[in-house]
Amino acid sequence: MNFKVITLALAMGAAMAQAAADKVIGFYPYWSQYSQFYAKDIRYNLVTDIHYMSITPTAEGTVAFADEYDADNFKNLASMSKENGVKLIVSVGGMEAESNLKAIASSDETLSSFVSNVKDWIATNGGDGVELDWQNLTTDDSEDYAKMVNALVDGLSGSTVTAVIYPAAGMDAYKAEALNRLAYVDVFMTDLMTESESSLVPNQSANSVQETLDAVASAGVNKDLLAPVVFMYGKSFAGAKGLGSSHQGVGSGNEGYLPYAELMNRFDTPDYTVTFDEASKSEVAVSETESIVFMGIPSVKAVAQHVKSEGMAGVAVYDLSQDHYEPIVSLLVTVGLELRPGVNYKASKK
Repeated sequence: MNFKVITLALAMGAAMAQAAADKVIGFYPYWSQYSQFYAKDIRYNLVTDIHYMSITPTAEGTVAFADEYDADNFKNLASMSKENGVKLIVSVGGMEAESNLKAIASSDETLSSFVSNVKDWIATNGGDGVELDWQNLTTDDSEDYAKMVNALVDGLSGSTVTAVIYPAAGMDAYKAEALNRLAYVDVFMTDLMTESESSLVPNQSANSVQETLDAVASAGVNKDLLAPVVFMYGKSFAGAKGLGSSHQGVGSGNEGYLPYAELMNRFDTPDYTVTFDEASKSEVAVSETESIVFMGIPSVKAVAQHVKSEGMAGVAVYDLSQDHYEPIVSLLVTVGLELRPGVNYKASKK
């Protein structure tokens, strides 16, 4: 191979690595309809992929909407995603579906029927692929999980097949060789700050995200497949006076949960002092009555920069309904400016 060919190959390799970290994935739960956030409210230019949550499986391998009342909204979502050139991935599984998924995977016949039913559901209702969401996985499920991943990849050829994984309980339940067959892997993390913590710690931080990604990669999962899931909500704790301080339980919001958009509106008032903690790379807001830990622009930017520098797949956000609509404070825009700088992120004129 001559020098020009080597130089070209290196340049192409660098370009491919640079282009790898370009996914901006937005989770869209079916229950968004109950907070009056519909398919028409999504800013499609800010995402490359939407993951709809979800369709649920039965132990017999059939699948259906988790909430049939969202069928019309999903129809609009499929249509608008296609119109805007955004991939729509349908999540199958979710909360309390693990027993049914285990029953499906334990029978070759049922597993084959399940894959066929998923394929038919997408063909009938719309979508570009499927994401496997098998929660509370244990080492006893390892073989069945890998079998289901392989069956979906083989059976849905031509469609995008992904999975969301939960590495907090350990990576022993996941077989890297199976995950490495997927189009990409969403890495979901647990809430780090709960009532059981005696003092206030970040609920999620750029540092904790990086540590989790490192653990997944160390287990043999290809780095270029990884997309960390960033939380678009904060958690409040009464009586806390900042990181490291004690608290008196959950504070304001829905059982202590506050959407990012609501946080930004609250912080327009002088009631809270908001700071970025350099040690953890996360944000904390302190008022006279509570503290709120959350991921803001600096921490989310740090996550996106890490993903880009490591050539990972992209960044996912949970969930689309919780972002702020103003570009200057939007977390989706923050991610996009790092991973997709060529997109126009200016607010549209009314």
